[in-house]
Amino acid sequence: MASKQIKATTVVHTPTEQAHRVWLAGLGALSLSYKQGSEWLARFIAEGRDLQTRGTTIAREAVTDLQAQATGVLAPLQVRIEDHAAQFTSTVENGWARLLKRLGIPARRDVEELSAQIATLTRKLKAVK
Repeated sequence: MASKQIKATTVVHTPTEQAHRVWLAGLGALSLSYKQGSEWLARFIAEGRDLQTRGTTIAREAVTDLQAQATGVLAPLQVRIEDHAAQFTSTVENGWARLLKRLGIPARRDVEELSAQIATLTRKLKAVK
């Protein structure tokens, strides 16, 4: 029986009536925004400031907590990363040195040693003359 009463009280609007009601709702919203716009804007600004303050506080607390947690975790991790980086660098340098040696291209050490030997021989020759 209750469903029959709901059906009886339900008002059916035509698409034209619905469009007109939407138009009136839009005009009402525009009128209210003109009348109470400055009040709303002040409230929005106050809420925005409050939200910004809370967000900044939460972010700072989170950063502090993360830094405290990371300090204990990062130190050993940093040592491991540095060790792996050193091993990788050594492996790459040794690989390049082998490749250059196979190609007959002298390494920087070889060139520096030869330069030092040439300088020594040049001094000895000047001393003999």
